[in-house]
Amino acid sequence: MLPVAGESRQAAIMNQREQMEQRGQWKITVWEEENFQGKRCEFMLECPNILDRDFQKIRSIKVDNGPWVGYEYPEYQGQQFILEKGDYPCYQAWSGNSSYRTEHLLSFRPIKCANHSDSKITLYECEDMMGRKFEMCDDYPSLQGMGWCSKEVPSMKVNSGA
Repeated sequence: MLPVAGESRQAAIMNQREQMEQRGQWKITVWEEENFQGKRCEFMLECPNILDRDFQKIRSIKVDNGPWVGYEYPEYQGQQFILEKGDYPCYQAWSGNSSYRTEHLLSFRPIKCANHSDSKITLYECEDMMGRKFEMCDDYPSLQGMGWCSKEVPSMKVNSGA
């Protein structure tokens, strides 16, 4: 890696080392069938659409490093499931006691710890990011206390951070 103009060789080496360390923080292996059968692939970075990798679906997962979030649909859409280190031989393992179950996942990405001063989320009054909205970039112990009229948040968008 060559230094960028104005960047010292040592700074370039440190930047490269940081990128390599960051890649090593996350590792997930996915299989197309339950019980770790069928086509498999390892990832250290996000996968917005497993269909682009000639998979039909993900039916079993092994998380080696880092927390991940798996999504029901491509492009990080639909129901989401937190995947911590461990084995997930079938959909019941990642959906747990949730009333919502999906038998496959189609996209996933690592959960990167963020500097929460950079975090921002937008809450919406209606599904599909419609209706009144409220942007938050701090902790709020009570949504009603800040003026949110409902006890529910039908949809939200994480703009940055975690």
